[in-house]
Amino acid sequence: MESILEEALQEGFLGLSTMCLKWDKVDGDREWSKSLPSTYARWREISRLNSLLRRYGRVHQGAPNAANPLQVTQYLKETLGWLRKPLKTTLIAMIDLKGNPTVKPMASLVGWLANTLGGNFRWQLLPTPFTVYADGMDIVLFEEFGAGEMALDIRDQLERNELLKDEQYRRKFRKFYKEKLSPRVWQRDFGDAVILDCPDKNVVGRNFAELAADRGIHVVDFFLDMVVEHGRSLRWFTTVGNHRKDRLRKMVTNPGALITFSDAGAHIRNMAFYNLPLRFLKLVHESHDEGEPVMSLERAVHRLTGEQADWLGVDAGHIREGDRADIAVLDPRGLDQDLEQVEWAEMENFGLERMVNRVPGCVRHVLINGQPAMANGKPEPELGKKTGYGRFLRAGAAR
Repeated sequence: MESILEEALQEGFLGLSTMCLKWDKVDGDREWSKSLPSTYARWREISRLNSLLRRYGRVHQGAPNAANPLQVTQYLKETLGWLRKPLKTTLIAMIDLKGNPTVKPMASLVGWLANTLGGNFRWQLLPTPFTVYADGMDIVLFEEFGAGEMALDIRDQLERNELLKDEQYRRKFRKFYKEKLSPRVWQRDFGDAVILDCPDKNVVGRNFAELAADRGIHVVDFFLDMVVEHGRSLRWFTTVGNHRKDRLRKMVTNPGALITFSDAGAHIRNMAFYNLPLRFLKLVHESHDEGEPVMSLERAVHRLTGEQADWLGVDAGHIREGDRADIAVLDPRGLDQDLEQVEWAEMENFGLERMVNRVPGCVRHVLINGQPAMANGKPEPELGKKTGYGRFLRAGAAR
């Protein structure tokens, strides 16, 4: 692993990404529903790899184990620069969770401590409400607790339905559902989950708690009954965090946070935050309109571009004479529309559909490596077909 990592760093890769969150599972046939390999790594292994990152001035990106909040101290220890070079470290994620309001202040404290004590630490921050969508039970949130994990471990729909109908299983699910003090991301409130689509159109637009009350049954039993009856045809959504605009505005000013963290590319039916830079600009723009600006628009643009490129060590994010011409031209009037709406589009070459964001009238022109990629709001026909638009940007390369 050291040899592979060093070769990658020499080729200009940004660094190393590890995952300690056990909820993310492996797909495929050989190791279905196993936790990712790095969840099994000991810290002495990770420290050896970090020593390479430190030597090259590159980045360790990670996700702590949410079931063990104290694990973040291991990342804190690694980033510190006492008698050695600080390690650039960025973690997922600073978020104002509905289900655990202590996460955000604790994250702020950890980031402040790390950088005050000589580290080089950044949280990743999504500058918009964290809204997730689900098809039946197919969403990572249920991996948080044992009963949900048991169901998601079963790939066959008929076999899973037999488990969901079992009364002993339902007792376990109800027990986990009402636990409010265990580590979690999901607020475990079906009253805060709205049905978007279902073969039974009478339930669309209502939350599970209302519908369960109408039938006089426990909301967990109602939800599981709906999953058994409709499977993945039952589509619903909930917002798990960043729901308070006033707090979100304060969070985006935190110098120890990078305005990033979409994760939509890994969860193509569960979330769509591809336009998160535009959502951030809208958040700042609205604060100006309301007479309480959180930062200048110029500062907001820099937070999305040059600030991140400089920290990652990539020659990008600035407009300077002689630079590669990577430029986007926006019409601020386009920010007035609903930027959180989602649509379905083909995922080319995969035979799949994924959730996407469409923001007509906002992005007017785009240049990639000096070539027009979008003009007057429309993609150029040769984009994605002709070479020369983009190239691999090597970390650590001189300007």
